Amino acid sequence: MNRSKHTRGTILFIAFSILCFSLAGCRAKQDDSLQALETKKITESFIKSLNKGDADACIGLLSSDIAMTSQNVELPDVRSIHEAIKSDIEWKHNWKIIEYLSNTENVITIRAEVTGEDMKLAGVDSVVSEITFEVKDGKIAKIVTTVDKKTEKQIAKNVAGGIGVGTDIKPDRVIITSILANSPAEKAGLKQGYEIMAIDGIKCSDMKQQGEQLIRIRGPVDSKVLLEVRRPDTQETYDVELIRADLSKLSGK
Repeated sequence: MNRSKHTRGTILFIAFSILCFSLAGCRAKQDDSLQALETKKITESFIKSLNKGDADACIGLLSSDIAMTSQNVELPDVRSIHEAIKSDIEWKHNWKIIEYLSNTENVITIRAEVTGEDMKLAGVDSVVSEITFEVKDGKIAKIVTTVDKKTEKQIAKNVAGGIGVGTDIKPDRVIITSILANSPAEKAGLKQGYEIMAIDGIKCSDMKQQGEQLIRIRGPVDSKVLLEVRRPDTQETYDVELIRADLSKLSGK
């Protein structure tokens, strides 16, 4: 009889232990699910703030050691990442989530359609990208962006042409710092130190200080670009039309 009671007690203890382990497993899965939901919430808050143009809110969601990589190029430091976010906002980037590709405890990957004024200048209406966010301790610790290959090739084709100059960008002008041999700039008589004051009738002073001048100077190979140029010795300006060339061939790349 005592043996029977002991056996029954052992069975009940094992059953209770199994139940506890089962409940613990359910709680762990629930915690994982809640953490995945929180990761999604943080990511969506970042995108919402970016679309609203709230740089401070975006930066506030980033960890102090945030890392950002785009097309296998990693931004060197946190300050550069903050500036990149501010640049995205200045270019009026808008991220539209197409689908969620994965959502685990700390990592979420989305496919998003991104629009912006810089993309229009580069000849495309939008860019489709896969963007992965890694979240740690409630902050975004890493962002990795991979652009759709077809769109990437189209942009590269649209900006493959140039005039062959090195530049120093100022708020109201572009200073030519070097001239590539046999380039459209050299053939047009441009010299080091000359200043570009306007591009295709748009004054450089009216452009964004996030590379708009360089985007406008570049374009498809064999396309035309009209520059207003100032000679530093005389302060006189004149217009010159150049035909963009494939700089990779000129430079021997």
